Amino acid sequence: MLRVVERVLGEGRVTRAGDVLGTVAYELSLYQDWSATPGGLVAGGFEVEGHFLAPAARLDDWSGVSAPLVLDLADGRRVDLYVVNLDGVVTSADTRGFYAVD
Repeated sequence: MLRVVERVLGEGRVTRAGDVLGTVAYELSLYQDWSATPGGLVAGGFEVEGHFLAPAARLDDWSGVSAPLVLDLADGRRVDLYVVNLDGVVTSADTRGFYAVD
């Protein structure tokens, strides 16, 4: 089962493969997967879902699965995402969720 861990919104920089693509407003929810076992709940990976608020032309340029987008969150963390459609729906590219930059 998925449980909401955190919700964030703001504006951040978007890159792909190290190339800066621009900035975007975002609204994201971070979920953690939990599995029921005889001993209780066991924490699993994270999933991110949400929206980018940007013109459809920009979202079209950013869509596809060749390489994930990296969004720099306003608080300094990052998240790897894919644009799902031209409505700005985004989903996580891996199970790390929001991660700190080294």
